[in-house]
Amino acid sequence: MSPIDYALLAQRAYSDAPTVGQADSASRMHVYGDVHVFRGTDDLAAWLADLNCDVIAVEGLGKIHKGFYGALAAILPECLDLPRPSAVVGHSLGGAMAIIYGAVLAQLGHVVPVYAFEPPRLCADAAIQDLLAANKVPWFATRNGLDIVTQVPPELSLPGPLTKIGTPSFSLDPIEDHGMGRVIAALAS
Repeated sequence: MSPIDYALLAQRAYSDAPTVGQADSASRMHVYGDVHVFRGTDDLAAWLADLNCDVIAVEGLGKIHKGFYGALAAILPECLDLPRPSAVVGHSLGGAMAIIYGAVLAQLGHVVPVYAFEPPRLCADAAIQDLLAANKVPWFATRNGLDIVTQVPPELSLPGPLTKIGTPSFSLDPIEDHGMGRVIAALAS
């Protein structure tokens, strides 16, 4: 599969019922074939997870965004009970969750590619970056145009580089570049 195929799965997750978790929560994961996909922010619970920018120390993962980790931790046992995926994918909040999930899988000896579309920053130290690098986890994370979401919270970082795609929308809506439709269009061009 190509990045655009994974992006289409991330877009599909917004309309399908989750395989794990509840649709009206921040904690939800979709299984499409052997790919695990995390949905982004589209309800109040997800916004609350996004805004919980405190940092929590997690064994083996270092200091990370508490809201993102909490959203994943709530469903992690159920996710790990499933057959191991061939890739993990997510958009926005789901991208952050996919990154953390990919790191957890690497800790367990299962290395899979991480596809994070427009992920917010989540690391307060280099622990996940070092873990992903040591396990040679394939990494693809995007920033479409001037998407602001990939730049927040400013005091945190991502555990790998962003691939710049698309051109800025130059609209009055600073979040327009963040939408999956624009991400897919940028990947297709």
